[in-house]
Amino acid sequence: MKVYIAGEDIVSFEIIRKALAYCSKDVEIISPLPARGGQIKSKIAEFNRLSSAYPVILLTDLDAAQCAPQFVRQLIHNKSKDFIFNVAVDEAEAWLMADRDGFSEYFSIKKEYLPRSFQTKQGGHNFVTEMNIPYKSSMYLTHNLITKSRKSEFIQQLKPKKGAAKGPEYNSCMIPFIQNKWNISCARKNTDSLNRMILRIEELIKSKIVK
Repeated sequence: MKVYIAGEDIVSFEIIRKALAYCSKDVEIISPLPARGGQIKSKIAEFNRLSSAYPVILLTDLDAAQCAPQFVRQLIHNKSKDFIFNVAVDEAEAWLMADRDGFSEYFSIKKEYLPRSFQTKQGGHNFVTEMNIPYKSSMYLTHNLITKSRKSEFIQQLKPKKGAAKGPEYNSCMIPFIQNKWNISCARKNTDSLNRMILRIEELIKSKIVK
């Protein structure tokens, strides 16, 4: 099966690649389709049309929105069944920290410092499990959590310089973790938004195999 992948940055693309590999070894990525936060709205219709030819797997952040399903409905109507629209709560970095054992070991941070999952409601009636992070996940990671690392090289790579949002080597530091250490099986237990992405991809693959 061939697919396009769409995301806000290199880290998002790598997370989608890892999720696809987790679900099947027989998925070929045609090419990544960049869509930074502000471009998502304008590119949604294009991705939806493209999915009629090949499935499109999109990953974006929930950010300040309150409810992922409502967020999707606001952006698109008549979504194609092969347009797999995924929203990370509240950012993809929360999914990475959701593998608490792997993140702790790789970045040499005591596990007791890692955020935990909790039961919450996000605009609906039912409780969902997500990571309990006190503010925006990427900012919490780079401004707070990484400063507790016992390895100075990670602090230098990920802690932002004055006025920057992320550290100077953010992508080159995070990508090896995603590729080599991030355990999706563990992470999906702590975040329903990641688990739903896995289930959607599995359902897509199943539908193509049946055909």
